[in-house]
Amino acid sequence: MGEEHSLSQAYQTHLLHDKEEQSHWDDVSRSYCQYATFALCSWKNQRCRLDALPKSQRKLLPQGLITGTEESDQRAKSFRDAAIRNQYCLDSILRHAEMPHSQEVGPTTAIVGDGPISKVSSVLKSLARDWSADGKGERDMTYEPILNAVKEHVPIGLGGVQAPKICVPGGGVGRLALEITALGYRVQGNEFSLYMLLASDFVLNSRVCTPENQMEISPWLLETRNSHSQSDPVRTVSIPDVNPTSYIMNPENDEDSPPPDFSMAAGDFSCIYDNPHQLCQWDAVVCCFFLDAAPNVVEYTQIIYNMLKPGGTLVNFGPLLYHWSGPAMRPDDRSFEEYRSRLSYLDSRYMTSVDLSWEDVRQILVNIGFDIVEESVGTRALYTADRRSMMNMAYRCIHFVAQKRVKMECCHVCDE
Repeated sequence: MGEEHSLSQAYQTHLLHDKEEQSHWDDVSRSYCQYATFALCSWKNQRCRLDALPKSQRKLLPQGLITGTEESDQRAKSFRDAAIRNQYCLDSILRHAEMPHSQEVGPTTAIVGDGPISKVSSVLKSLARDWSADGKGERDMTYEPILNAVKEHVPIGLGGVQAPKICVPGGGVGRLALEITALGYRVQGNEFSLYMLLASDFVLNSRVCTPENQMEISPWLLETRNSHSQSDPVRTVSIPDVNPTSYIMNPENDEDSPPPDFSMAAGDFSCIYDNPHQLCQWDAVVCCFFLDAAPNVVEYTQIIYNMLKPGGTLVNFGPLLYHWSGPAMRPDDRSFEEYRSRLSYLDSRYMTSVDLSWEDVRQILVNIGFDIVEESVGTRALYTADRRSMMNMAYRCIHFVAQKRVKMECCHVCDE
């Protein structure tokens, strides 16, 4: 988890030869830089709406909602301070990646859209979920069943035997992969979103953000609905709750013991792992809120099957939200081709995703060559939830463990 895993280094050569990737990198950087500007515009929007109310209604408002009052000024200051806190965190992430931050970008920078800012807000919520003491309850809901399944179904051998090698796709900001590494496994996390990769690289490798020098963020600042109190959106959490490096070091190891084997692979899951070099290379694949993020869940389960060694294990926990679920056909779509043509402005992945029930996914896993060895349906979990909000999405997740059947015809591939 040292310099060899630095995201900036990992991308350096690639960016020199890929203009499209460089453009995306610049877009993400701009989105990070403009977070506070968007937040303050959100505050201004709320104030304009209040000021536009009829006078007879404005006089009924609490003092904190009436422009020009001491209470209103205090609320504005609290919001502005929270926006600055979050921007400082985002700027620190950009500095770590050696990218321009908000204090260096001029006013002529092209304005990004609401969508990218929403992704930046999700990064802050993910940091709170994975790297704050406040997020422990939510982590326990999802990570504990996974960690218990890994320990039971992918046991670590006795001394002298190399620890099992585990892939964690959809690794987000890195905590689950780190937790598995801390158990003694060799782990590679994988994440596609550059928004998340920048944050994970920072929290995993930065020396300026530590438990001794925590950073405060207000992850729910842009939430304007379902609040109990005006102070809820501006409240803070502190990150990180642990030092990633010391967390995965076994205190019983002597100086000659090999360091923990942990890395993060940046890029699309299928592009990285649907590769002859990945065939039968992994003892386990651990998916947390990941399978339904696939543009094609059948393809992803096939790739996972091919990645695993004979007898290898797939551990899954999550819902079936299907992130790439596309719009429905209309009566005037005379064919599927015409439907696709009408929606050609959408990402093509919206046209390939299929929404399948768990029973269907289960049968596909069996057909591919897995045996389901553990299964539970309806396990409650939250995801980046605001505990103070009046509304939270509670998932009733599928938790299963599947084992790749040992097939004689696979052995020669794995031996290679």
